[in-house]
Amino acid sequence: MGYMLYCAYRFSQDHKEQLKVADLAPGWTILGRKKDIHDIEWREWTKRMRTSFPLFYLGQVVLGAATGRLMPKAKFPLYGLYGVVSLAVCLGWRPAGVVLLQAAVTFALSRLRRPALVWGFTIIVMTTIFIEPGYSWHYNLVPSYAKYLIYMVTLTLSCLRGVSFAMEFCREMEPNPAGYSLLDLLAYNFYWPLLTSGPIICYNSFKEQRSSQDNDQSGLQNLPMVLWGLTRLLFWFLCVEVFLHYFYIHAVCDRIGVLKKASVFTLYGLIYAHVQFFHVKYVVFYGLGSTLARLDGISAPPQPRCVATVYQFADMWRSFDPGLYKWLVRYIYWPLGGSRSGLPRQIAASIATFVFVYYWHGASQNLFVWAALQFFGVLLETLARRFMRLPVVKEMEMKYLSAESSRRLRTLLNTGPFVALMISNLVFLTSPQVGAHYATMLGRPLVALQTATVLFCMAQWTVEIRKQVPLT
Repeated sequence: MGYMLYCAYRFSQDHKEQLKVADLAPGWTILGRKKDIHDIEWREWTKRMRTSFPLFYLGQVVLGAATGRLMPKAKFPLYGLYGVVSLAVCLGWRPAGVVLLQAAVTFALSRLRRPALVWGFTIIVMTTIFIEPGYSWHYNLVPSYAKYLIYMVTLTLSCLRGVSFAMEFCREMEPNPAGYSLLDLLAYNFYWPLLTSGPIICYNSFKEQRSSQDNDQSGLQNLPMVLWGLTRLLFWFLCVEVFLHYFYIHAVCDRIGVLKKASVFTLYGLIYAHVQFFHVKYVVFYGLGSTLARLDGISAPPQPRCVATVYQFADMWRSFDPGLYKWLVRYIYWPLGGSRSGLPRQIAASIATFVFVYYWHGASQNLFVWAALQFFGVLLETLARRFMRLPVVKEMEMKYLSAESSRRLRTLLNTGPFVALMISNLVFLTSPQVGAHYATMLGRPLVALQTATVLFCMAQWTVEIRKQVPLT
């Protein structure tokens, strides 16, 4: 891996004059190097953190500390109000009003206890985001592209929270159960630490944890742990910033002509650097809100697991974004049958899940390719697990193979899907053209054998790591 990354580093430096000028900007003076600014999410997030955004988080902390001591039962309702006002100050009243209206309509539809109406409204809202004239209408609500990105993330996350709240209410047997008022929805939907960046937490979990905190008188008992968490996030933030000064991975992959000059080991280094950058980026994004939420006793879904320790499609979904994974399973996969209702319904539920994933992320071309590859990967693994669980297969495996040999056989058979997992994630992070180039290069006979050897070895220690640190 060290050699792969060195190749990627040398390639970045040797070809930096051929990259787009807009992708490189002056970096830190102390490093004296240019910085890759092609990744829009990271670029805009860092700008946000250098402006007034930290004050909104600080205001949330002060509000929570004060209300936790003076009137703890009013803390979360006031959080809802604080989130609405903060969003209005940050983006403007019109985009904040749209998010508020979306939540209010979802609440009203949930009162009818008809999930189809809630889902229909949610799909309509998501459709307006990327199809004209809805796209232009949303875009014109905010004064800048940076604020438009914040608005879109907030609105799409609000759609997930609305569905979660409504589905949990529809499952309640009582006519008017406690914890499902409009104020409860606003407190959940506009909870500032998780409002504009996630991660998503299902309402049943949020409601349960909130109920245990309503009589909390201290509020800041988790402060040492929170400060340690923020210190860790600062470390990873600095790692990403330094990384972008030395590895121009995004700028390189945006120039397909330059990318075609890369050697095989350089391609290895570029894809490894891409997925690791994406992982650490979301550790920072999700980690900030999740860490601050601990001050209120809210345990958000865990941060993404290191992608270098994942070699299966299903594990990638379970470990990278546990909050979204639980949401998809709870509100789409299980209601449609899942793995408990036979293989045909399980496949149908998987198709519906990945169609929603594709649609929710933006329904672009690269997302379609990515979602399709992810679905077929998960399907292949599902069929393989069912085959390996057949009594005759299990009996032969136990009779003729040791535990180590069984592990080697399974990882060897999974080498092909492992390559597909890497390329599908690269399509998601870059473009189908980059993914096609990788598939062409790695599909050459000798290169394919070399790649399979590398990934086979990686999978071996990944399995061993899983024994020590199982997926949650």
